[in-house]
This record gives sequence, C-alpha cells and structure tokens, in this order.
Amino acid sequence: MSYKPLLIIILAAISITVAITLLRNKTTSTKQYTIGILQTAAHPALDATVKGFMQSLQKELGDSIEYVIHNAQGSITQAHALAQQLHIQKKYDLFFAVATPAAQALKTQEHERPIIIAAVTDPKAVGLIEPNGNVCGVSDMIDVPGQIEFMLSLVPNAKTVGLLYTAGEPNSQVLVDLMQQELKAKNLTPVLCALQSETDAQAAMELACRKCDVILAPTDNTVASTIALLATIADQYQKPLIVSWLSDDIKEHKGVLAARGVNYFEGGKQAGTMAYQLLTQQTNAAKLGITTIDSQNTYIKP
Repeated sequence: MSYKPLLIIILAAISITVAITLLRNKTTSTKQYTIGILQTAAHPALDATVKGFMQSLQKELGDSIEYVIHNAQGSITQAHALAQQLHIQKKYDLFFAVATPAAQALKTQEHERPIIIAAVTDPKAVGLIEPNGNVCGVSDMIDVPGQIEFMLSLVPNAKTVGLLYTAGEPNSQVLVDLMQQELKAKNLTPVLCALQSETDAQAAMELACRKCDVILAPTDNTVASTIALLATIADQYQKPLIVSWLSDDIKEHKGVLAARGVNYFEGGKQAGTMAYQLLTQQTNAAKLGITTIDSQNTYIKP
C-alpha cells in the first residue's frame, strides 16, 4: 500500500485548516471604525471633499470603516441639531466636518474625540483652534494676491470689481476683507455685492453685473450652491465671472469665465490621511494641526 496519496490528503487538510485559522484571526483582529460626517451643504465642491476623504481612507483601511453622513442643507440651525445627534452617539471614533458652519457646530458639542475639518478658510478666526484642542484638518485659504493678478491677466482694463459673497459666512468675510485691501492697493474699486441666502442670489448678481466690470467670488457655500444661476446671469449681461474654487461642474457653466483656487477633492484626500493617522497611530489632533491645499489650480473657458 502506498502512503503517498494519504500523505498528500493529510497535508492538504492541514493547509486548509491553517488558512481558515489565519483568515478567522485576521477577520476578528481587524478593528472596525465608525466616522460621523457633517456636511454644511450639498454642492459639487463639498461633495468632492467628502469623496476625497472616503477614497483616501478606503485605500488605507478598506472596508473596516463605517460612515454616517449628515447634510445640513445650508441651514446653521440644522447643522447644530445634527452635531448634537453625532455628539451623543458614543460609537464614533472621530468626526469629519465639511465647511465652516458644520465645523463650528461640531466644535460646540464635541470637546474630546477628534474633529477633522475641511473647506474652512480661517479655522483660527472662527474659533476652531485652541491649544491642545481636538480639531485638525485642511484649510481652503486661497492666495488672494495671486487671485487678483489672475483676474487682471484676464480682464486687464477692469476698474470696478464686484465681490459676490454671503454676508453671514465668516469664511467669505475673511476673504472679502483681504480682497478689498488687495484691490485698493492696485487702485481698483471693490464693490460689495452681498447676499443673505440663495433666495436673493439673483438680485445680488444682477446688481453686480450692472455696477461692475468683473465679478469675483471667494470660496462661499451659498454662491457655490447657486453657481448655475449666477453663471447664467453673467452670460446674459456678458460680464466676466471668476470664482475661487475648482469643482467638476465649473466647466459646465457657460457664464464662468475662469476659476482659480483649491481642488476640494485633494483637500478631502489630505483630511483622509489625517484621519488614518489619528485612527492607527499614536498621535492627536493638536499635533497634526492645520494644513493648506495648493490654491493655484486654474481653469479658463476656451
């Protein structure tokens, strides 16, 4: 009788047993994480931020992460209500806040677990940063002097510049203040064209088109949410509209002359890298701090 077939069968059985054991150990030892995401509003730039964040973590941790996503739909009241819901749930390992209202709402509720922010222009100015705090993330602050130079390269004869922004958005106000200083330094006249909400976006844009040679929009959630309407009005008045962010939809709008600013998908990826470090390494939010994104990406309508 030959023992060779029997030996082969025994070795195969041992191999299968070892493989099953290793697979079971790997499955049971892989830590599962839960991340709560609060997004200020739904528009392509912020959607791209969340997409980049999730893609970055997917690459590093695969399916070991569960996401719970809430969208405040542009309402500050709703942002605070959703932040409270996220805070009271102990299952979350960390939070991802997209844009200033969401970040501020979460910060008022959560003081221990890490909060990663993105699409926030000046985190310190809006009270998000403190010594040994629990907030880190990515700022979308743009290069304002470079933005004005870019505008002048496209519209060299401009004298009056309409600054289209939302009066209630702190991040927009920061940029508008800087833009005014830079425009005045170049002997240009800034014209403030503020809107309060999406409902008066048309009136603000029409005013800007009547009064100004060119319209410049800082990173602004309400403006980004109504960009299709604003671009249509700019096209009707034949006035150049330049925006300070890049997203997939910008090229679709005929009335947008150009864009120069941050790539929000890349900003989301940077935030995802921070989340990976917080989840898997011995580090904390204060140590990671705030980083910036390259804001020199450009698009000019052909």
